[in-house]
Amino acid sequence: MVPRPVTALPGVTALYAYIGNVSRIFSDESPVGNINSNVHLMHLESKEFSFGKLAAYTYLMDLYDLDPLSSASYGGFFTGEQPLGDKFGYNYRFEYARQTSYGNAPVNYDVNYVRVEQGLSSGGLTTTLIYELLGSDNGVAAFQTPLATGHVFNGFADVFLVTPPTGLQDFYVDATYKVPKSSGPFSYFGGLLLEAQYHEFRSAVQGLDYGSEFDFYSYMPLKSGFYAQFKYANYQADQFFTDVQKVIFGLGYQY
Repeated sequence: MVPRPVTALPGVTALYAYIGNVSRIFSDESPVGNINSNVHLMHLESKEFSFGKLAAYTYLMDLYDLDPLSSASYGGFFTGEQPLGDKFGYNYRFEYARQTSYGNAPVNYDVNYVRVEQGLSSGGLTTTLIYELLGSDNGVAAFQTPLATGHVFNGFADVFLVTPPTGLQDFYVDATYKVPKSSGPFSYFGGLLLEAQYHEFRSAVQGLDYGSEFDFYSYMPLKSGFYAQFKYANYQADQFFTDVQKVIFGLGYQY
């Protein structure tokens, strides 16, 4: 069942969701494919003000089949966009969270999460500088997101689906361009989305230089609800993992 937000409070949207079992993309034979859980998700979000939007959240995750990743996270973010003259827009996001051990987690820890985004947009082009910190408690445990759609964060090569115990700092730039719809000989490319990212990965403690990664993504809407997409990832290891290259092509249908 999809949770529905509550809008009874003026200017505030509240959402609560309970998860008793998590069926992931992996087979049920996998130890992380089907997770019995006791998860409470709470989210409060303000209306859109002239300066942006505020949100606060609490995620209490007791994962019975995955005790080391059970955690409690408390945080909030501020996001918005402002015009700069007639041609440019300035977009931003500031987020902070604190995560602690929860449930039957075998290790007691306290770690920080920080995300700062600053971007400029003009026409169909948006360029954003991002810093993301998934903190570490002295190398014993790190900030984790066990139920997240991990593939869209920290590089398409999926090297950091699980945060290393020494944490993660991700410094990266994202450039996205969407081709406007138009008539004429190039009208077929209207709606084409192109995105490129470059990441520098470092540890949160112990001063490790993990490596760097270049990513590319394209999305092309086709006729009658079909679309095609292409992804390329190239991770160059320094002090963590090994070199990884991935090529992903997909064809889908939206309705």
